[in-house]
Amino acid sequence: MVSRDCSPATAGAFARRGSCRRPRNMPRRRWSWNPPIFGRWTSSRWNCCKPMHLTGKVKALSAMAALLMPLAAMGEPLRSDDQERLAALDASLGRALRAAFAGGGADDLALLRDGLRGTAMAPEAAMDLLPGDWNCRMIKLGRNLPIVAYQPFRCRANGDGGFEKLTGSQRTRGALHLVEGQLVYLGTGFVAGETPPDYADLPEAVEPQSVPQFMPEIGLVEMVSETAGRIIFPQPHLESETNLLVLTRD
Repeated sequence: MVSRDCSPATAGAFARRGSCRRPRNMPRRRWSWNPPIFGRWTSSRWNCCKPMHLTGKVKALSAMAALLMPLAAMGEPLRSDDQERLAALDASLGRALRAAFAGGGADDLALLRDGLRGTAMAPEAAMDLLPGDWNCRMIKLGRNLPIVAYQPFRCRANGDGGFEKLTGSQRTRGALHLVEGQLVYLGTGFVAGETPPDYADLPEAVEPQSVPQFMPEIGLVEMVSETAGRIIFPQPHLESETNLLVLTRD
């Protein structure tokens, strides 16, 4: 039986035991148990175990935390070489841009400028906007050629953090994760027609010339508006110094 004493000590004790129960003379619809938030409790005679500060703002934050839980949990750790790639992103992108602007054509460079335009949102805001279908244009920078801009492909992000490039001969499939305050894509690059393993199931050593060709991929995800974003892939295993996947939709 829940005590009429609604002190923090009493309520906290019931909550710790998980034993808050509706008193016999209390209407069922007026009573519910909730876990403590911020360690403070109401003194309502209806519910000794109802938290004091479950405001609309806290509810919104709780919903966002639930959305990001699979991302923050990081079901698969970063490979050591991918950690190095992510750390080297700015240097890799700088080299790639120098090569592109030194030897690229005007049309391709215009696409590159458009793809890099805009300030990145916070990861939480980006996750809220990402789900849905996207036009995605791959722009490869440096190494083999100064710049190569492909025609738009189709990509899709789902509500649980999954992301996939759906068309084109070179594809990728994986998931988004929060890594040190950044929104990061971890996935497997593969050739259309193959069934790729998950990022976590890739072998420790990969061979770019192997068949089937399954490559680990890491990218920094940035959203700049509801209709535009990008994923920057530093030092991919194949062909280029940096890949830029430009996301757009109407």
